[in-house]
Amino acid sequence: MFWIAVVIGFVALGGLLVARKKHSREADAVLSYRKVPTLFSQAERSFYGVLEQAAGKDFRIFGKVRVGDVLSPARGLHPSARQIGLNKLNRKHFDYVLCDPGDLSIRCAIELNDSSHDEKVRQERDEFLAGACRSAGLPLIVFEARRAYPVGEVGARIAEVVTRPSARFVQQNALAAKIEEVQKEACTAGDLPQVPLCPRCASEMVKRFARGGENAGKAFWGCSNFPKCREVVVI
Repeated sequence: MFWIAVVIGFVALGGLLVARKKHSREADAVLSYRKVPTLFSQAERSFYGVLEQAAGKDFRIFGKVRVGDVLSPARGLHPSARQIGLNKLNRKHFDYVLCDPGDLSIRCAIELNDSSHDEKVRQERDEFLAGACRSAGLPLIVFEARRAYPVGEVGARIAEVVTRPSARFVQQNALAAKIEEVQKEACTAGDLPQVPLCPRCASEMVKRFARGGENAGKAFWGCSNFPKCREVVVI
């Protein structure tokens, strides 16, 4: 009986060690992660550069903001209704949020829609966000993803929905829109010279116009990889 008890004991100990080793491997698998290369997709990063120019010093831009950090269920709801509201906000985020640079109060949310938003699930999600923002009185601006975004157009859309935008913001973006219109007409007429390549990173350059300072209104070539590359070429 003694030896039988010893054998049973060893078997039980072996089983316990195997179980602990398996649990350890599962725990390691759960706690294994990888770093996502970039915060934004290529399209989101491209739009961010334009948004940064349009916003200037009048707004602070935050990206990938949890909807639950911007919206919350209205007060006075029954606890069960409040929980349902919180659940609907879960695992959703705004692409960008513009805040006042002084107190970081939220001024508007911005969504950049690519072809994935044509899917039914995404459309339902977009409709919910639009309704939630309307009920909260939060302006929501939706831009369709495309190859290029005129700075003046982006700024004008922001000025339309933000309460009391600064006069400087309105004037700067009105000037940008006018310059872009002149540039578009020049392109149509074939008056623009051949597009050069950036001497620093070899990316295609874009003709831009200075928006302020002593060179306001003057044209120059700016790297299309801005703001990662800030190389300019005087025309």
